[in-house]
Amino acid sequence: VAWLPVFAHLTGARLTAVNTGALAAAVWLFYMADRMLDGLTGHSRGGRHQFAGRQAGWLLALMAAVAVITGWWVLAEMRYITVQAGLWVAMAGLLYFGIVAASRWKPVSQVLLLGLSMVMIMGLVQKENHIAAGIQLWRAMAAGTLLTMLYFGLRQHFDPPPWTLVKKGMGGYLFALGVALGPFSNLLDWDGLVGSAPVLLFAGACTLNSLGIRLWETPTANDPESRLLRRLYPWLLAAIGFGALAEGWGADAWSRPVLAGVALCVAGFSVLHLLRHRWPAGVYPLAADGLMVVAAVLARYAG
Repeated sequence: VAWLPVFAHLTGARLTAVNTGALAAAVWLFYMADRMLDGLTGHSRGGRHQFAGRQAGWLLALMAAVAVITGWWVLAEMRYITVQAGLWVAMAGLLYFGIVAASRWKPVSQVLLLGLSMVMIMGLVQKENHIAAGIQLWRAMAAGTLLTMLYFGLRQHFDPPPWTLVKKGMGGYLFALGVALGPFSNLLDWDGLVGSAPVLLFAGACTLNSLGIRLWETPTANDPESRLLRRLYPWLLAAIGFGALAEGWGADAWSRPVLAGVALCVAGFSVLHLLRHRWPAGVYPLAADGLMVVAAVLARYAG
């Protein structure tokens, strides 16, 4: 929600209360569904996932009420073109949960891992011409990180396969689409929404946030996937940080605040990663999410 005005500045869109309220409700519903899926299936690493699994009954009732009230508000006051685009993002969210559920079925998990990784790599290496004209090396760096994860994941026969990076990447991209959806629908710029550098780099910041929390809450985890992710995380920091700086160098004044905010996030996550053994585990989610909010506020006022 803090990033919504930053993307509105990028496109020149005028925000209304329904844009902010619908985004807040959608993100909360997405988070709760993800927490409950992990809690109910036993794939939980944190207390919040276990809490969501234990309290699933009344949380589902609350989620249904929020969804109905928000849906009525959206249909009554939001622009039709934004509602239509939002339905596509909602279907992508449902597909995300379907993929995550299917990934836990071992006969198809490696096939899905290979297919989705290749889709993400192809999306990263496409040529960018829409908003920023920075150096495109960051795309190759991010794609190379995914290829490295895929190589070791398939070569060493992880059980289960190393899904975390792909899952966090999909989730980060969905969050970026959700935030940018309203502002970009103001321009009907669907190509810019799906593949522009500001949207992809913000998706990278969301991915770094979620993946970082996963690593910092369990800094001594010694399973093969955790060891692999700890080695790859600095490369992701470098790719997204370099991308934000390089794209910002050639960007216009409208898109530069987004890129500056992403660069601030990467700087903060780098510090947290260096201090991952210093503080209690519960500090890191608050610090990581706080960095995202502070970076958005600074970026907006700088713009």
